[in-house]
Amino acid sequence: MNYSILINTCDKFEDCWNPFFKLFKLYWPDCRGIVYLNTEYKDYSYPGLSIIPVKGCVGKSFKGKFATWSSCLKWALDKMDSDIVLYMQEDYFLKAPVKNDLVEKYVKLMYEHPDIKCIHLTDQAVRTCGKSEYENLDIVEFNQRYRVSCQAALWRRDELYALIREYEDAWQFEEFGSQRSAVMKSKYLCVSRDFVKLNQFEIIPYIFTGIVQGRWYEETVPLFEKHGIEMDFSKRGMLKDAPKKPFLKRVKYRLNKIKAIWIQKKELRKLRKLYKN
Repeated sequence: MNYSILINTCDKFEDCWNPFFKLFKLYWPDCRGIVYLNTEYKDYSYPGLSIIPVKGCVGKSFKGKFATWSSCLKWALDKMDSDIVLYMQEDYFLKAPVKNDLVEKYVKLMYEHPDIKCIHLTDQAVRTCGKSEYENLDIVEFNQRYRVSCQAALWRRDELYALIREYEDAWQFEEFGSQRSAVMKSKYLCVSRDFVKLNQFEIIPYIFTGIVQGRWYEETVPLFEKHGIEMDFSKRGMLKDAPKKPFLKRVKYRLNKIKAIWIQKKELRKLRKLYKN
């Protein structure tokens, strides 16, 4: 079954790409998905792998110095022609072999059942509310903050597209996209927690997540050392050493969130009218 793998990134995370793909090549040698790296302007290749760098900002016009996270995601989806997309990010460093047979099994299931819009492949993403009719898959609860999660999941391409609002950042996409998907009543499934368990049995075993607040998560250090990956961790610094955000930045964040919430309320009113009809 044809499907795409989107490694979502931006050019300032270029230091993650070689470690990511070294581990990808080692732990997912039987991968048959078409791999896209969602760069902004940069080209990229890795020996022995077929990777399509999106370069989504090339030739685009947008406000500000950088395009929004959601705009870049939309432009990446525009480049794909497969109906199913496996979403990952550049700091989801693989730490053990991927269960490729299960990935392909769920891709096939989504092709056979168009009503399934998303299958979360980890037990670390969303809350569920009961068993589905499919083996080892549970129903994702509607009313939760992060029903739409940027952890590893298979998505129907048009579902992701319908959730995108180009003015949103990644956190707004997850939180507000979750609210929109609940109104849309989209059918999301998640691997059962009595089947997939962190550090015991994982379909795509990876670090959740390698970089937090722009700094290296400590769990990456032994993983990189184990695989001979050289990295100057001092350039980003470690998460445990992150300083508290300045007061003015915290105030600005709160004010921006209030504005975003107001915009989202208007979006939800429109959606409710649309899906009521």
